[in-house]
Amino acid sequence: MKTKIMTAIAAGLVLASGLAAAAAEPQGWQFELTPYLWAAGLEGDVTVNGHKADFEKSFSDIVDAVDIGGSLLGVAQYNRFLLWGQVDYFSLSTDKMDVEDQPEKGSLDSKLLLGEVAVGYQLDGWAEGQTFDILVGARMLRTELDLELNDGRTASKDNDIADPILVLRPSIPIFPSKIDGLRFNPTLAIGGGGDSDLVYELFPQIQYQITENIAARLGYRTVGYKFKGDENEDNELNINLAGLIVGVGVTF
Repeated sequence: MKTKIMTAIAAGLVLASGLAAAAAEPQGWQFELTPYLWAAGLEGDVTVNGHKADFEKSFSDIVDAVDIGGSLLGVAQYNRFLLWGQVDYFSLSTDKMDVEDQPEKGSLDSKLLLGEVAVGYQLDGWAEGQTFDILVGARMLRTELDLELNDGRTASKDNDIADPILVLRPSIPIFPSKIDGLRFNPTLAIGGGGDSDLVYELFPQIQYQITENIAARLGYRTVGYKFKGDENEDNELNINLAGLIVGVGVTF
């Protein structure tokens, strides 16, 4: 799996590099900075020092559990060259978890810092106004996990996980003859082969340019991880964060 993912990412890098020589109309600098709310639910399982917990939390559960959270998207573009990044932070506490051999008698305090950064090149599509961003970069995940069992025992583990990723960001006008500034602008990413077996992101979204310098985003984002920290499987992380995203930012 890791070899296939690394090969795909390398192929994407070669493709982006080869296409960078294509002629491009100068556009100068363009920027976007968008804070957003990610109404994410959390499901999966985590193993901390040999103790496994399965969980499934909806967004309403997460709201009750979150101590603090925040998300930010940023894009810088010069002509057709791009720098793109996202960062998300959650600090949350869950109870009534299904701990192996001790159902619904455990709790997990966790801090998750997710960061992504990539560079790439923008290509024109087959129709007027369409563009496709092809980027390569890295995703970093910092986790601090504290698992408490019903008998008072605790297990803690911190992980710093980094993986290469390949990112595709199409931008397609919607009803361009009727609605100016409305675009389908999804983000698709896949990676792994670093610390994780697999990382992925599916983020279909609509972007609407409200004014020359204000834009809104609405979509549904899914981010997944499959990570095994030790050969003896004492520390694993298999999680899926998914939910609605709403954001309003500045473009210039």
